[in-house]
Amino acid sequence: MKTQSVSKLMIAGLALLLAGCGSQQASQVKDSSSSNSSSLLVAKSNEKVSTDNLSPQQAVSLIATYAGNKYGDDWATMAKKAQKQGLQVNLYPTSKYKLSDNGQGVAYDVTAGGKSTGLVYTINKDNTVNIYQNVKAGKLSHKLATISKQDMASYVNRQGQAKLVGDLAKNAQVIDKQSGSQSSSTSSSESTGHQYGRQEAVTVPAEMQGTWYSSDYDSNSKITFSKNAILGEDGQQYHLYKQDPNFLAGDTPSTSVQNATRYWSSARFVDVHGLHFLNVRGWCQTAGDGSSYAIHTETVNGKQVKVLVVAEGAGYWTSGVYYQNPQLAKQQADKKFDDLHYMEDDD
Repeated sequence: MKTQSVSKLMIAGLALLLAGCGSQQASQVKDSSSSNSSSLLVAKSNEKVSTDNLSPQQAVSLIATYAGNKYGDDWATMAKKAQKQGLQVNLYPTSKYKLSDNGQGVAYDVTAGGKSTGLVYTINKDNTVNIYQNVKAGKLSHKLATISKQDMASYVNRQGQAKLVGDLAKNAQVIDKQSGSQSSSTSSSESTGHQYGRQEAVTVPAEMQGTWYSSDYDSNSKITFSKNAILGEDGQQYHLYKQDPNFLAGDTPSTSVQNATRYWSSARFVDVHGLHFLNVRGWCQTAGDGSSYAIHTETVNGKQVKVLVVAEGAGYWTSGVYYQNPQLAKQQADKKFDDLHYMEDDD
């Protein structure tokens, strides 16, 4: 009898042990599946993303990168497609959907190339973000998470995915489709395939590309040009585009349009005073003449030196001369050249 009892206890114990192992294996499979769904979207890099002064394009790129890596599934699929098709977020009133948290009343529908796949976020008053997927009109949707942009950036940096944020932001578009909020001035740009009057990128002349240092050395001012952008003294990159001439012909662009084009600049070439100027203006700038830049050659210390001439105003008056060498710029402090056109020359 004792032998049978012991045998029964051993069998029962073995059954419990096997059941426990099966449960543990199931748990491991579940965890592995979760891990697979959040695999990295691109190869790791050492780049870092900061949430300081994010443009609307950078913000949606950060959210798409975070959600794609964190949650996988449709977010990951969209983020991968957006690398080829372009990232676009359409703004709708939250009344279009049934969201568990409406934030401040605007639903941001994130897409690759404009086709919606139910990926939406809203933003709260404290600037935290509510993230959703599988959102459908008329059907209640529950959020995946509420998270701050700072926490998203930290996660993206830890995963080595910051480069994807920058890549997506380069061609990202923010399109306001809320009823009555689209500026009539954007309608002429719809036929061009670009939003808000944006046409092709403007290429900075090769000899102008690089960093230039001001002769007003007390200001420690410098200007950097890349192929299609200018880096401002605030450290922000402003992309240069040709602008549809009808874009500013109508009403003043709405606040949402101004925010969406915050880091775009209108650029064109103008020949005046014997110089070939690149004229740069704010995208929604309706007054003023912007700043103009031209490459010129001057004799400095008996040598021919290439300089950057900066001009302002309707008269394209020289406001500064920049040099490629900071030491030379300091030596030439506030020097004026006879062949350049200054405002006092018109007196």
